[in-house]
Amino acid sequence: MTPAIVSIIIASLSLGISATTAWLTLFRRGRLAMTKPHVVFFGFDDVPKVTAKIFLRGLLYSTAARGQVIEGMFAKLTRTGSEQTFGFWGYGETTRLNVGSGLFVGQTGVAVNHHFVLSVHEAEYRFMAGAYTVEVFARLAGVRAPRRLQTVEIVVTDSHAKALRRHEGVLFELNPDGAGYSGHARPRPALNGGETFQFDVD
Repeated sequence: MTPAIVSIIIASLSLGISATTAWLTLFRRGRLAMTKPHVVFFGFDDVPKVTAKIFLRGLLYSTAARGQVIEGMFAKLTRTGSEQTFGFWGYGETTRLNVGSGLFVGQTGVAVNHHFVLSVHEAEYRFMAGAYTVEVFARLAGVRAPRRLQTVEIVVTDSHAKALRRHEGVLFELNPDGAGYSGHARPRPALNGGETFQFDVD
């Protein structure tokens, strides 16, 4: 094999490696994903009126280096054939919530609290005893159809339903083996000056 042929082979391999690297880092879109939430909360916000909400915390991450731009998120709650969309999305930490109006997610991920609140224009939603499915969706920039990121199964017991009828909340924690959630009621704290109901996740 002559030196000229060896040089051509090496140059071709280098070009192939460069093209592959460029595709992986610049062009491959990948997908947006979400880890299984450790906690899920059913409860209520108070402003401008008592409104049902779903809270959860999970890590959003992109499988590609270029990352993903989220335009909006929403949650669907299903029980025995009935479906309700919680379309008002806020994210952040306990002391600071941002209205969900755009979020960039890279490969390292973004771990924040996600609050999905029923629109104040919707009729009152009543949590009943039974098995629920919570589906979390994201609308991505440049993508027409929403992407389902996570599906969680929750069981609301009779005692949970009674607490929710009193407009208290129920916090569901993921079991250590990752199979199912265990819930317990949380009394609502006294609110000052019309603050939105929030709680700490330790």
